[in-house]
Amino acid sequence: MNVSSTAMMILNPSGQVRYANPASESVLGVKLNDILSRTYDSPAWRNTSLDGDFWKDEDRPFDIVLKTKKPVTDIRHAIEDSLGNKKYLSINGSPVFNKQGEVSFLVFLITDITENVLKQKTLEYNESKYRMITELSLSMVYDMDIRTGENLWGGAIQEITGYSADEFQKVGFLEWLDSIHPEDRETTLKLFQDSLENQENFSAEYRYKTKSDHYVYIEDNGRFLFDNDGVAYRMLGAMINRTKQMEASIALKESESRLVMALDAAKMGIWSWDLQTRTIYWSPQTFSIYGFPGANFAVTEEKFMELTYKEDWDLLASETELLLADLSRSAYRVRNRINHTDGTLHWVEAIGKLSRSKDGKPLLLMGTLLDVTDIKLSEEALRKSDERFETFYQFSTEAFLIFNENGLNAKDSNFAFQRLFGYELEDTPNLKIRNLLTTRSLKQIREKIGVHLAGSIEIVCKKKNGDLFPALVSIKRFLYKETNSIAYSIFDLSPLKEVEELRMINSEIRDKNRLIEKQKLELEMAFENLKRTQEQLIQSEKLAALGQLIAGIAHEINNPIGAVKASNQNMLDWQKRYGLASQLFREAILSVPIQEQKILKTILSNLDQPIEFYTGKEERLRKKKNKELFIENGFPPALSEELADIWVDLGIGEIDPSHLPLFQSHYIKVFLDYLSLEIQFRRNTRSIQLAVDRISKIMYALKNFSRFDASGQKNLASIPETIETVLTIYQNQLKRGISLIKNFEPVEPIHCYPEDLLHVWTNLIYNSLQAMSFVGNLEITVKDCPSEILVALKDSGPGIPKEIQSKIFEPFFTTKPPGEGSGLGLDIVNKIIKRHGGRIELSSVPGETIFFIYLPKNA
Repeated sequence: MNVSSTAMMILNPSGQVRYANPASESVLGVKLNDILSRTYDSPAWRNTSLDGDFWKDEDRPFDIVLKTKKPVTDIRHAIEDSLGNKKYLSINGSPVFNKQGEVSFLVFLITDITENVLKQKTLEYNESKYRMITELSLSMVYDMDIRTGENLWGGAIQEITGYSADEFQKVGFLEWLDSIHPEDRETTLKLFQDSLENQENFSAEYRYKTKSDHYVYIEDNGRFLFDNDGVAYRMLGAMINRTKQMEASIALKESESRLVMALDAAKMGIWSWDLQTRTIYWSPQTFSIYGFPGANFAVTEEKFMELTYKEDWDLLASETELLLADLSRSAYRVRNRINHTDGTLHWVEAIGKLSRSKDGKPLLLMGTLLDVTDIKLSEEALRKSDERFETFYQFSTEAFLIFNENGLNAKDSNFAFQRLFGYELEDTPNLKIRNLLTTRSLKQIREKIGVHLAGSIEIVCKKKNGDLFPALVSIKRFLYKETNSIAYSIFDLSPLKEVEELRMINSEIRDKNRLIEKQKLELEMAFENLKRTQEQLIQSEKLAALGQLIAGIAHEINNPIGAVKASNQNMLDWQKRYGLASQLFREAILSVPIQEQKILKTILSNLDQPIEFYTGKEERLRKKKNKELFIENGFPPALSEELADIWVDLGIGEIDPSHLPLFQSHYIKVFLDYLSLEIQFRRNTRSIQLAVDRISKIMYALKNFSRFDASGQKNLASIPETIETVLTIYQNQLKRGISLIKNFEPVEPIHCYPEDLLHVWTNLIYNSLQAMSFVGNLEITVKDCPSEILVALKDSGPGIPKEIQSKIFEPFFTTKPPGEGSGLGLDIVNKIIKRHGGRIELSSVPGETIFFIYLPKNA
């Protein structure tokens, strides 16, 4: 309709214009918006009859159709266009009925016949004199004698036939009959015969050959005259040349045909829905869109719903209800799916316009239908592509930063970038590439962009807090959100560097382990020698204490070395599994809904927190709570128990109820496997770090223990540090059954004999451990007093009987079995403290023994 050169208008029974095609503007000479705002009898049209008189009832096509409920053809009248020019119109119209037989709307085709009418008026003026002579109003008249077949002709003979009046007087009935087009002759004769038999007036249309052998369209109106016996004796009539009108009518039909062809070419169908009769009309092309080419069955509302995809019913209902309820709306556009006869779902786009009564009641919804399956599939493919990109972009472990091609500031960044560099999302618009790189790296980047090189380069990046880290950067030009952009893909090389460093550390530890094993053998041999010569060396308490230490050092170092070995083996196993697991994880995360992606993002971000380890009771309790939560949310009991066990075994603990949608995912096994590897990596790296720290601490203690000499010169030393050195060496004995409490106040270093103080702490601590049988509480306090430092060692042993407390500092006094003590330990301790200018005191009751050592700050 929109491509037709014929004006087409649809009016409701109230005379309101509900639709006008674009051609209406040129045909009527009035803007389309003005047309749609008028009624058929609006004064703005300035309607008149063709002769300029008032608009007669017989010239009103709308009133005639509404009254007779029948189509009308070639109803003519005049209007004025928006410039005040006269427009002469020929109108064909037809009513459209609802199920109750009432007129729901009226359709009119309007043709501009201004040129023909003006010519006709000129012709009529020229023929007016002749009309007065012939006393007939028609262009060419005849009077035929039926008995003789002779004709008397008058009027515009030459204008119609090309013959002069004298030439045409020779034309009789047979000649006149021969001039009728052969295709029209039989029909015309039958019409005359019917008129003769029924004694009725006749009106015939046929093509008539002129003198130049061209045919003109003739409208022949006349009647037969009968005598008293009912026998026809004369035939009177008038012939009017209707060529112009017929050609216009043919042009109109051709235009309508072209309209249909255009709709077919565009694969666009026409439809209407009478809201009063509930009847639906489909054009042939509409049937074809639904998969019924050539079909013309009655379309009911039930059939329409059957052909509409069920999941789109609510959408159509909602759009229709909004259109019907909102008086300010008259049109709608909606896309939905249909059940095509080929067994697949097709997408269609319906554009509809609603006609209402004067009181706003919805009457008719009509419009067009277009198959947009290809467009929709392309849009869907593009949307999925965008979603895949956005998901990969946001959840990638690589950091992404995007700039306009010629811009200095960033336009977007992903979560990995923000986490790696320490920025927030809102910081992105203010970021400049020079703030994220070292000077040398910025130069490398600019050179790479300048020559449009592909591939990656290794550079040094700078975090928000100023920390530097190595990174692998790739640069890519692409179209992002409809602008030419440059993307920087930044991969943090720090973990790889750390893994490489860990491998080197492992190698060094293995080398040191072999050395320690060798030293251990030597120590064991030395220990055996010490035991064999213990009786001879019992007089030297320092050597006895040293013998006590040697027994635990090798074992103390072996423990962290064993942990490193185990963690190293676990890392080798992890490396084999991680490649495939991470690939499956990336593929899986792109296939799950956004909600599950957000849950995974939250879990991964929390893995940096320390992994929890539980006692047996705590583990069983958490598994039970997790299982109950799964069952409450509809998980099968067996699966609930399996998932509850896995989650606690991972060390994450109780399940956050908001994470439950993740466990319903088809890819939950893939996600759990990946999380297990992530946690395994963190546990092993922590174990290696703890083992290395432990060995470093032992080595540091041994270094401190061995560096003190007996030169007789006082050195500046920290009292808590000398105590920590001894505690580190005794760590193996302390950790088995001893609860150690340290109350160290900050104290300044003092001038002392550090090697002698190490012997004091070694003797007192080991005596306490022996007294408690290596099970109990040991509390060590360092207190800053005004002129001295107080060191108090308290144990929970059985205590020292009161009757022997005064003897314990005497030489050779011991309560130990023969061969286990020389009786010189506390005597040496007492002498060392006095050498420092200090004093030692004892307080002992069953369950609590305390040695108080006072060391002056300025000796």
